[in-house]
Amino acid sequence: MKLVVDANVLYSAFLRDGLTRRILFNRDLELYAPSFLLDEFFKYFSELCQRSRESPDDVKQMVSRFLRRIKFVELEELEPYRTPSEHLIADEKDQVYIACALSVGADIWTHDRHFRQPRIRVWSTHALAEELKLL
Repeated sequence: MKLVVDANVLYSAFLRDGLTRRILFNRDLELYAPSFLLDEFFKYFSELCQRSRESPDDVKQMVSRFLRRIKFVELEELEPYRTPSEHLIADEKDQVYIACALSVGADIWTHDRHFRQPRIRVWSTHALAEELKLL
């Protein structure tokens, strides 16, 4: 299954060794994200260190493991999908995830309840865990 992972899923997997992290490392999933997610993740690096109570080196190592699971799509590649994404959802940051999903033919995995729109299937962690028979 192809999924576009949004930032809140990645933060959740990082901060807690639970269901979200188990799903993230499930080999049945092909994970994608827009490249700006890297900037978002590293923008909050010091906060991740503080909240995880890990050393910066340990955080770097863990972040590296997470990011290796994801194929990043450059924003230039998403440009042809920006207009269709604007018609599906109002939030500009969410539009990038929609464009990414359209570009790679994937569903979206998010914790945001407002991410609903009619064209792309949106998975919650719980629904995804049920689908993958992890519950």
